Amino acid sequence: MRQYDWDEYYEKFFDWAESTQQRNLSYLTTLGDADEVAEIIIELQGNPAASNRLLKKAVESKIAFSGSDLAEIFCFNDKALASAALRNSVNRLTSKDLEDLYDLTDDEELIEICKNGKCTLPSKLQSEDVLEKNILPANNQPQKISKTGLLGLLAAVFGVRKKTEHQCDGDCANCPEHYGYRYGRWYYGHGHTHGCEFGGNSGSS
Repeated sequence: MRQYDWDEYYEKFFDWAESTQQRNLSYLTTLGDADEVAEIIIELQGNPAASNRLLKKAVESKIAFSGSDLAEIFCFNDKALASAALRNSVNRLTSKDLEDLYDLTDDEELIEICKNGKCTLPSKLQSEDVLEKNILPANNQPQKISKTGLLGLLAAVFGVRKKTEHQCDGDCANCPEHYGYRYGRWYYGHGHTHGCEFGGNSGSS
């Protein structure tokens, strides 16, 4: 059975038909430079199964990718594999890389990764430093928090209290801006129902 080390696979990759590129992944015996491996993962993204096969090999080999390559991997590859690749890569990433990856990752997961890797949190998470301390205790092991408990914690963090003197009257167009929880974020504005201090405003932002 024919086998390929990374140098030969990478050298011939762009001359092969797509089916051959994907088939020869099975005969790949080594991996090479992180940037080259990422390049091929991205080239294979038209076939997610093949791209994820190579990404899985990279994760198992503890390859550390650049921030820009991780951004593409998060957009097109299996999210669990992408998160594992991020964990392997954290010591290679800059503060700007983490800022760029913020919108592609789960907040709690990114907080945990930054804490374990002793990295600076993205600026959009720094306002949630109390949340970080409560989710991640001193032993750096994440705690499971129920949705209800998380909402309560966030309310404590941001000082959000439901004002009993205010109720949603359905007139969303004239509703003043106020706090509420939507899409995994706290908003000061309109268009939220969860944790809404006006009792359920759901008008457009």
